[in-house]
Amino acid sequence: MPFKKIISLIKKKLKKHDAEIEKLDGKYLGLWIALAAGIGLFFELMIIRVHSSYFQLFAYLKNVSLLSCFLGLGIGYALAKKKPVFTPFVIPMFALQVIVMSLLRFSVIAKYLQNPISDTLTLGLLQTPAGLKLIFIYAFVIGVYIFNALCFIPLGHLAGKLMAKKESLSSYSWNLVGSLVGILVFSVISFFWTPPLVWFIIGAIFLIFFLLREKINILVSAISIILVAIVLSLSHQTNQFDIYSPYQILTLTFSANAPPQVLSSNAYYQKILDLRPDKTAQDPALKLSDEYYSMPYVFKPKPSNVLIVGSGTGNDAAAALRNGAGHVDAVEIDPAILATGKALHPEVPYSNPKVNAVQDDARSFIRYTNKKYDLIVYGLLDSHTLLSGRGGIRLDSYVYTVEGLKEARSKLTNDGVISLTFAILNPDLGNKIYDMLKEAFDGKPPIVYFSQYDQGFTFLDGNAVNASKVHTNFKDVSDQFGVTKSDVSTDDWPFFYMPKRVYPISTVTLIFILLVASLLFIRYFIGKKSKIAFSLPAFFLGAGFMLVETKGVTELALTYGSTWYVNSIVIVFILLLGFFANIYVMRKKILNRKLVYIGLLISVIVSLGFTFFKFFGENIWVGKIVMPIGLTLPMFFSGMAFSLEFKRAGSSVALYSNLLGAMLGGFLEYNSMYFGFRSLYFFALVMYLFAYLSNAKKIFK
Repeated sequence: MPFKKIISLIKKKLKKHDAEIEKLDGKYLGLWIALAAGIGLFFELMIIRVHSSYFQLFAYLKNVSLLSCFLGLGIGYALAKKKPVFTPFVIPMFALQVIVMSLLRFSVIAKYLQNPISDTLTLGLLQTPAGLKLIFIYAFVIGVYIFNALCFIPLGHLAGKLMAKKESLSSYSWNLVGSLVGILVFSVISFFWTPPLVWFIIGAIFLIFFLLREKINILVSAISIILVAIVLSLSHQTNQFDIYSPYQILTLTFSANAPPQVLSSNAYYQKILDLRPDKTAQDPALKLSDEYYSMPYVFKPKPSNVLIVGSGTGNDAAAALRNGAGHVDAVEIDPAILATGKALHPEVPYSNPKVNAVQDDARSFIRYTNKKYDLIVYGLLDSHTLLSGRGGIRLDSYVYTVEGLKEARSKLTNDGVISLTFAILNPDLGNKIYDMLKEAFDGKPPIVYFSQYDQGFTFLDGNAVNASKVHTNFKDVSDQFGVTKSDVSTDDWPFFYMPKRVYPISTVTLIFILLVASLLFIRYFIGKKSKIAFSLPAFFLGAGFMLVETKGVTELALTYGSTWYVNSIVIVFILLLGFFANIYVMRKKILNRKLVYIGLLISVIVSLGFTFFKFFGENIWVGKIVMPIGLTLPMFFSGMAFSLEFKRAGSSVALYSNLLGAMLGGFLEYNSMYFGFRSLYFFALVMYLFAYLSNAKKIFK
């Protein structure tokens, strides 16, 4: 069939589909809006997980996937009054993206798709060298960024078109209801450790409700689903098995005459070792591993109570039992890692009555436990996933802060010991750990041994730590650390993998490239001469909200624990605040805009104060109640301000301006890598002030 005829046929089918969307029953229009918005958020959460699962670099490039979704949805809302809607293309386009990324994961070029951020070599990823390979990885990230935005344009277009048919504030309420359902559905299926194929099928099923009246759309969607199912079901490595926990993808690798290995987001994480005496006697490598895991017990023989932070698959717990520990609390945040250890570890430490396996965030457990420990062992924590799509820190970041180590010290007995082992790929990171422990122990420097296992260095500190009174086969390398000063991680600046507080040049370069790409993308679809209006207040409100939300999510995770369900609850609560703020504006016929902004600015200042004054110690539970109120209050006032602008400017203009503003907020969030997370409130104050001072203007003419 000639190319022109194919294009003509596609246009005809799209025109027919657009007419079908126009016919949707007005009686149930609110439900259709909710469905469209819910699908958008569901696919947003899905694609963020897909990107970071298939390529670990997306687990480190803060917000890239999220901002790409915002870009596409924002442009889609901007085109709400344009015809036709491209809903039939959504499932095939997402199918193409998922299939290509899945195939690339196992391709020969996957090894070149490594970390392009030279300033953060200590993340533990292989580093992309300068030159053509670096250009290749940047091209890959930009290509994914742009194509993913293309996938989301039809979803924003569909929701915007439906919302334009209903009174603005009412349509926004239905949009928020749908978003709530979207995140709840994704949270439920994450709870059951479902893989990407399930995510894709569920998202496609919801979207098919908009395609049911046309057989060709059903056929194309069905073919897309089948192709995704075939590709994702292929066994590329017969000795590998993937598990999708709520946090990350875990890959179990089995090889003959070698212990099973666990990979996290495709990067090496841990071996599952059998270190019983009859095994180590036959294998020098296993004997060395046994000596490494037993080192803390040289300094603290037969401890009564042991806490293992990041217990993984159970190697540290097994070592504690072999060395005569009376009781062990083994804390691991990822349920899939814990389940893997229970099922596969040959020494079955998690079945021993002396071991209490706890699925929790390590920092949260340490903070709220009333126990005292003779020995606290930090396992080889090295998270390969982010705290959330809204934050730029990793799951283990708040474990490795000065405040976190001080809290751990407070849980030691008088002669208790902390043992912290880390795989150090950069000497500066070793200096940082050394300085943090020294500060946590009031100037008492740790003793450091090169433990050899997995390039690990073991740092030991505490009143009972004295190298002259113990014997170990590992080399004391304490004199190699503390020579140069580093910037220690704090709860405000929890970037453990950045030895120095500097603006990362390569990160700024990537931001600049993505920003330029976004502007060109917007100009292409909306056009310089477009008559589409633009709301500056909504734009700046979106930027401010993104900054406050990011800080709120990370701060509340610090208060309640950095678990996936805490993050889900926080985001649901934020959406509920927006919903109730919108309902309040709907019912108030007259609402003083100035008072709303005064309340917003005061609430941001109050939230900033909450990051300085903690409610711990004797008032732990008061803090757990008061902190969320103080940290989320700005979101309620921000919601009211946005609803006022939504009512004035109209749904499509307000939403598209707001989403593009959220992109600006996402880019501004990178400033926390230098100034710390509290600085986000100051940036937010500026954005909210601009929102108040600005008037809605048409900037695209």
